[in-house]
Amino acid sequence: MSEQPIVGAVIADVGGAFAAGLGYIGDRLGLFKIVAANGPASSEAIATQAGLNERYVREWLKAMVSAGYVEHDSADDLYSMTEEQRSVLADEGSPVFGAGAFQFALPSLLQTEALIEVFRNGGGISYAELGEEIPEAIDRMHRPWFDHQLTSLWLGAAGNLQERLETGIRVLDVGCGLGRSTVALAHAYPLSKIVGIDPHRKSIARARDLAVERKLSNVEFRVVRLEDMPRGDRFDLVLAIDCIHDMPDPAGELQNIRKLLNENGILFWSEPTGSHEPMANRDPVGKMRANLSPYHCLTVSLATGGAGLGTIIGETGARALASEAGFKHFEKLDIASAMQQFFMVGDGDRIPPRARID
Repeated sequence: MSEQPIVGAVIADVGGAFAAGLGYIGDRLGLFKIVAANGPASSEAIATQAGLNERYVREWLKAMVSAGYVEHDSADDLYSMTEEQRSVLADEGSPVFGAGAFQFALPSLLQTEALIEVFRNGGGISYAELGEEIPEAIDRMHRPWFDHQLTSLWLGAAGNLQERLETGIRVLDVGCGLGRSTVALAHAYPLSKIVGIDPHRKSIARARDLAVERKLSNVEFRVVRLEDMPRGDRFDLVLAIDCIHDMPDPAGELQNIRKLLNENGILFWSEPTGSHEPMANRDPVGKMRANLSPYHCLTVSLATGGAGLGTIIGETGARALASEAGFKHFEKLDIASAMQQFFMVGDGDRIPPRARID
């Protein structure tokens, strides 16, 4: 009996949803880390070390084997993880750590009833209403970017920006969350002054703790919105990583950024990979971004009566927003990334003439 491709897609998606739920359990209970550190091991040994019920642990292990997250030696009935599996699921400091996505997915899906109500009545679900786990989940998801790519790869593609940072400039990190990106910048460029801002008070408290832990003196965190920044406070570089599309008034916030930039200041801006054309997003990354959008980016913006752009605006949408905000130059940067696309925006002569917005 042959199945239609769409039937197979539904089966795969439902299986993936349950696998994500069990992935969340494994991440939260430390099971991935125990298997990574102690395998090959029996389900009894893993359950004992975790202090959990063996029968549930055994069924979890079988499910994770089916998902490709854990390995099984059928001869000795032992479970283990490959180096790749350990890097993605157990090593928080890995360049490819991905288990934070489970922590983002499950609490988001638990908002489904609330989302049904806004489907019926309009409005949205505010960031604060999404739950206590979401800020930490976003931090864990983005940690590989900021620990391993921001200063070594991304900024290196933006002309002479790294040289300027090494000499010492003023930098504003917009929507900094728990401060991972801000701290990475402050650590890499000790002569530059880095200011991280976010309206979420609890996130900024965690960011300040991280800066103290890293013993950094060139970083400052503020609980403030862009529109409330002092107009005399000017910056040579503004970073906006994966946040403009979430904002209630993206074009207005870009105008606020423009007012905060010095004459030759640059906005380094990233948006999720994807296209404004829905049919162009039929790939794993596009599918993930498009399907999380109603659960997070769209509803957070609409909760405040915002524009509700959703997660994927693509280069076309970003270029239009930059033009609406009044910027003269817009350049898409050639940075290899499966998850993000990057733009360098500004008014001064630091941006190449070819990037001019007509």
